[in-house]
Amino acid sequence: MRFSLVTFCILVVVTKETIAEISSGVFTIHTEGCTIPGFPGVSESIKSIMDAPPAIRNCTSSRQLVTTNSTHIWVLREAFYSYDVFREDTFYCCYKNFSAVGNIENIVYSDCEEFSNVIPAKHEFVHIECFHLDGVIFRDFFIFNRHETVTPNRFRSEEYNILVLGIESMSRLNFHRTMPHTSEFLKQKGVIELLGYNKVGDNSYPNLFPVLTGLSFDYVKQSCVHGSVMNNDQCKFIWDKFKDKGYNTALGSDSTAGLLGNYEYSLPSIPTDFYLQPFIFETRKLFTNQNYSYHSCKGSKYFYRLLLDYIYSLTQNLKSNKLFGMFWEESISHENVNNPRIMDESYYKLLSNLDQDGYLNKTILILLSDHGMRWGRIVLTKQGRLEERLPLLAILLPEEFKSRYKLAYKNIENNVNRLTSPYDIYESLLDLMDPDRLEDNVIGSRSKSASVSRSSLFLPIPAIRNCSSIGVAEHWCACRGGVNIKVGSKAKTFVANKLVAQINKLLMGYSQCHKLILKNIYDVHLVENDQKLRVYTARVKTKPGGGIYDGTVIQDGTHWVISGTVSRLNLYRNQSYCVNNAAIKMYCYCV
Repeated sequence: MRFSLVTFCILVVVTKETIAEISSGVFTIHTEGCTIPGFPGVSESIKSIMDAPPAIRNCTSSRQLVTTNSTHIWVLREAFYSYDVFREDTFYCCYKNFSAVGNIENIVYSDCEEFSNVIPAKHEFVHIECFHLDGVIFRDFFIFNRHETVTPNRFRSEEYNILVLGIESMSRLNFHRTMPHTSEFLKQKGVIELLGYNKVGDNSYPNLFPVLTGLSFDYVKQSCVHGSVMNNDQCKFIWDKFKDKGYNTALGSDSTAGLLGNYEYSLPSIPTDFYLQPFIFETRKLFTNQNYSYHSCKGSKYFYRLLLDYIYSLTQNLKSNKLFGMFWEESISHENVNNPRIMDESYYKLLSNLDQDGYLNKTILILLSDHGMRWGRIVLTKQGRLEERLPLLAILLPEEFKSRYKLAYKNIENNVNRLTSPYDIYESLLDLMDPDRLEDNVIGSRSKSASVSRSSLFLPIPAIRNCSSIGVAEHWCACRGGVNIKVGSKAKTFVANKLVAQINKLLMGYSQCHKLILKNIYDVHLVENDQKLRVYTARVKTKPGGGIYDGTVIQDGTHWVISGTVSRLNLYRNQSYCVNNAAIKMYCYCV
C-alpha cells in the first residue's frame, strides 16, 4: 500500500510554462546552497495588480481651530464661524502636556493651562482641547521639537550613528516599483541590497525579534514573557546594548500597534531615551474606532509624515552625539501593495535632507522590512509568493567607513548574492556597536571560522548556506532550483485535501470553529523529490468563510506534515471573533 501511495503522488505534468522556466535560467542568487528564481520588477502576472492606484487617498479634515509653528500654539479666530463660536467670553482652550511614566499605558497629563489666543509650546507632546459654552468643540495632539541630549558622549572617529528605517510588508522588488525616487537616490549613493534576504517566519514578530534580540520569537515568548510583563533583562534588546555603549537611543512607529504590538506595551519601562509611542498611543482618542491600529491620517497630515518629521528633528538636535534609532512605518504599507507610492517623495526628501546636512557622512542607514505583502491578489501569483519571502534589506555605508574597514566592506559586497536572515542583521549591529571588531586584521581572523547558521554581514557568508542551516522552514524558503512542476489532477486533489486535513488538525479542540472543506484548488506543485521525501506547495480555498491558504506539505512515506505555518492569503476580519489564539484566528470560521 505504501508503494502505491508514493507512485500515485509523484504523477507530474511538464507544461510549456515549466519548460520555459527551465530554459530561462534567470536567478536572483545562484549558489551551491541556494538558488532563488529571478523576476522582473513587473512581470505579466502582476502587471494589472501594480497598475491599480493606492487604496488610500489624500488626508482631509475639517477646518482647524488651532494651529502651530515650531514655538507657539494659537487660535484661528477666523475659524470661529465654522465651530459656531458666537460668544467669545465663553470660549477658551486647554494646554496639557503629557508623557508616559514607566509603562507606555501609564500616560500622565499636566493640569490645564487656559488660553484663548496664543500660548508658547514648552513641551514635546501636547494635547489641546477647546471649549465653548462648557462643551468640547475641538481637540488635537501636537509634537514639538524638544529633544535634549540624554547621553552627551561625542563620536570617537571610528563610530557612526545607526539609523534603521523599517517599512512594513515591503519586498525588495516592491520597494523599487512603488518608491522609485527613494530607490534611485540610494542607488546613486552606493547602497548595498541583500538580494537573498529571506524571512524566517510568517508575520512581523518572528522576523523582528531576531533582529532586535538575536533570539527566536518562540524563545522570547517562552522564556522572557511572564504573565503580561516582558523581562527585558532576560531578553535584552539591541537598543539597550547601544545605550550601554553610550549611544542616545530612539524608537518610534506611526501606528498604535508600535513596533512589537502587545509585546512592546508589556515592557515594564519606556524602552529608549526618545520614544514616539506615547504620542501615537494617545492620538487614538481622535478616532471612533480606538482599537484599530493603522489609521493613515491625523487630520490633514499622514501619520507616516509625523514619523519622518520626528526622525529629522532628532537628527538635527543630536547632530553632535551618537544615536541609535529604529523607526517603523506601517500605517500606509500594511494593507495594500500599491500604497507605498504615497510615501516616495517624503522618504526621498528626508534622505536628501540628511545627505545635504552631512548627517549621512557619519551614519549607517539600514532600510528593511519584516516580509513582503502577505495577502491580496499579488500573493496568488508566483512572483508575489516569492516576494512575500524576500523582504527589503538595503544598507548605506559612509565613504569613510568603506575606506576605513576595507575587508568588512568587501565582505558585505560579496554577501549581496548569499542567503541571509534577520539573525545576520543582529550580528552585524553587534559589530557596528564595537568598531574594533571591523578592523581588517580582526575580520581576517574571524573569517577563518565563518558560520553557516548565522553571521555578521561583514564576514564572508559561505556559499553552501541553505534554508535548513539557518533555521528557515521549507514553507518560508525562497531557495528553489527554478522549477516548480505541476502534479496531475488526481494527485493535485489528493495533496490539496491533505493540506486542508492538516489545517483541521490545528482546529481540533476549538469546537467553536467550523471544520473546513476544500472548495477550490488554485495550484499544487512538486518542488522537491528525492529518495527520502517529497515537498509540495499548495494554494487552496476552503469553505465556509472562503479562506485562501498557501501551505507547504511534506510527504515522508505515508506520513504527511506541514512545514512552517499555513499562510492565510486573504483577510479574515471578524470571522474568528470566537477565538483569542492568534495562531488559530487565521483558520477559524466561527460557528
